[in-house]
Amino acid sequence: MALSAIGTWTRRIVASFGCIGYLPASGTVASAATVALLWFVQREAPAWCGPHGALQFWLVVVGVIACSIYFSSRSKELFGKEDSGRIVIDEVAGQLVTFLFVPITIRTLIAGFVLFRFFDIVKPFPVYRMEELDDGLGVTMDDVAAGVLANLSLLGILFAYHAVKSYL
Repeated sequence: MALSAIGTWTRRIVASFGCIGYLPASGTVASAATVALLWFVQREAPAWCGPHGALQFWLVVVGVIACSIYFSSRSKELFGKEDSGRIVIDEVAGQLVTFLFVPITIRTLIAGFVLFRFFDIVKPFPVYRMEELDDGLGVTMDDVAAGVLANLSLLGILFAYHAVKSYL
């Protein structure tokens, strides 16, 4: 079933995260835009990023993952290939996963950005295996898996930092 012109346009806009996917280094730019958006939300609406906003943040992350799966499906029809570099909503989802249960500060945002980009580019196991899933699920889940690894690494770094700090 072919997509309507408006449906195709909408899917392209959402999948490319407002056309960021059309820029050079689009995955990195989308990740940086997500981090900037988190910094803005943390400054303007800190309850969303603090301990009392954990449920809201979790719901946003789940919603973005669901949107990513939906809007990146049928990517060959939209962009001419299965996992087009123009699709960056999956980077947004993975970058958001990086910050689940992490206090949002400028340091954690920078560290989370670097860790997510590292795992997304290197694609260690199980990240590269997620790409083998069908359609939008495969496009999204490799970035979600990279986000999980970045999240666990960031939480480990924070734990180690606070453990060492308490001894000094």
